Amino acid sequence: MKKEGAPIGIKIERLITCSAVLLYVIFLDIAYVTLISPVYSYYTLTNFHPALYVMGISTLLAVLPACFAQIRVNRPSQAVFWILYMFVYIPIMVIPDFVRENPLDMFVIFKLCVLLSLGILYGMSRVRLLSVYQARIHPWLVGLGLFLLADALLFILIKTYGFHLRLVGFDDVYAVRSEYRSATDGLSGYALSWWSKIVGPGVMVFGLVKRKYVVFGAGFLLQIFAYTISGQKSIALTALFLIGIMLAMCKRGKYFGMNFALLAFLMVFGCLSVDWLTDGIRFTELISRRLLMLPAALTSHFFDFFTVNPKTYLGYGPLKDLFPYPYDLPKPAFLIGRAYFGNGEISANANFWADSYSAFGYVGVVLFTVILAALLWLYDSITANKNLVFFTCLIAMPVWGLIDSSLITSLLTHGLLIVTVLAYFLPIYDQKKGARNE
Repeated sequence: MKKEGAPIGIKIERLITCSAVLLYVIFLDIAYVTLISPVYSYYTLTNFHPALYVMGISTLLAVLPACFAQIRVNRPSQAVFWILYMFVYIPIMVIPDFVRENPLDMFVIFKLCVLLSLGILYGMSRVRLLSVYQARIHPWLVGLGLFLLADALLFILIKTYGFHLRLVGFDDVYAVRSEYRSATDGLSGYALSWWSKIVGPGVMVFGLVKRKYVVFGAGFLLQIFAYTISGQKSIALTALFLIGIMLAMCKRGKYFGMNFALLAFLMVFGCLSVDWLTDGIRFTELISRRLLMLPAALTSHFFDFFTVNPKTYLGYGPLKDLFPYPYDLPKPAFLIGRAYFGNGEISANANFWADSYSAFGYVGVVLFTVILAALLWLYDSITANKNLVFFTCLIAMPVWGLIDSSLITSLLTHGLLIVTVLAYFLPIYDQKKGARNE
């Protein structure tokens, strides 16, 4: 009887997952059309009223990966796949239809390239892991090193910005951001990013995994400290994101894909419902617009601009000695800010796939995906037999940077490389060793 029941169970999980993704797409579209576009059309979040068959094609592309992707998570990279699928891939598939006069132009090729790239991430997450030698370092030495690292970052932050825990409302963050930009230099900028992407979230995750809620509270205060310095709303919302990852990881990630799709749908639907009931747009604006809609719309702008203008070939950064940089502004985001918003000081950041296209076109999209997949494969190999929930949550915040940043920025500024190194030394193991060596 069990053998007969197993396929039915799998079909139900798949049906729930695909239904959640479909509802997520539908309500994302509804939120855009009814709340965001009418208010933010001046901000290029327009609505050209795409035909139903166009929206149908885009919805099919959006839901397609959910029909085949493994729902269970055995490695951190498989959770990363679902995060990027729900928060980057799906918005790219559906939101640009509203901002493009002809949604079925060459941007369709870009969508298919992103679909291929998502497939690369998924395929690499199933490749046999490396056998990584684990150095035997006493846990208290590791703890001491982490303490000294955190103290060094804290010293830089206090020396640059001072120490304060002031309450800053989301409507008052712009003055805080102005102060932050004027006081920030290169080192302090890295310090704040590493603090808010690694130190604070790491403490919160440790508290959640070990069920030490005082420790979680301490990590939350560390995040509030970072938020009061920079005014970045994403920092203040870190706790909710990590709790969402933890909820999706129930039963050691057995239903992660289904749970995460349901949570993403409930997030969009919940924000939309509250805004409808209150006759406002506050929650949809804060979460759905900023996290999902705007980076996807900017992806369309990146594609249009760098299709007719020269690619950057990273001539503004690591490859400046190899390729001449053809522009007068320092980064692609500023070029988009000037071209579409009339202000070269606006940093119109899109996701890492859009930035990859600006560098090397379609080749760049695939190439940078392969680099990311290889790094995640290494991270999986390092954390094999370690605590799956902890190390999945630990990499979640640096991965969040890929939603509206380039891969290089996420590797360095947002701490993807640092987290990978830390994962090697952190002695947080699974009680059931060998459980994740699939």
